[in-house]
Amino acid sequence: MVDERVKHRVEPASLSPLQVEDILSDSRTQAEDTPLFLAVHTDSRTVYPDFLEFPLPLVSDSMKALLEKYMPGLEWKAAILTDFQQARQDVYWVLRPPVVDCLSSKTEWYPDHTLKHLVLRHEKIEPSIFRIAGLMEAHIYINLAVAESLLRRPFTGVRVQKLEMATKEE
Repeated sequence: MVDERVKHRVEPASLSPLQVEDILSDSRTQAEDTPLFLAVHTDSRTVYPDFLEFPLPLVSDSMKALLEKYMPGLEWKAAILTDFQQARQDVYWVLRPPVVDCLSSKTEWYPDHTLKHLVLRHEKIEPSIFRIAGLMEAHIYINLAVAESLLRRPFTGVRVQKLEMATKEE
């Protein structure tokens, strides 16, 4: 997830939930070679971290290179962050990992169907980097090896959080 301690990080223009789902989906209807252009507003203090979570999961070139070592088949879409006032463009990559159905029956929900407490079924998770089917939140999940590798490098703007794994389903 995004490291909230990074102040003045670049903020791309927001997208609607339908646009986000369309971009993150595996559908091949849109041209894969066409980059996504996102407008940003910056000033002299703006920081371009290696990971952005909103409006889409975006990673820098260096983080993309590391993640590809763990999952060579990951799908990517170029996202050009464009600041028209400063005449600056930065290339990021939309992370489009596979969606895995791995929710445990022990997962808890709020009445509005948002996540209260996440518990995963360990035996159902094969990819190193994935999204979870059935969640409204479009978070990215990684296994321990990827998390340790990310933390050993000088990436900015990324924070990892441990999740609970159900050892046995009832």
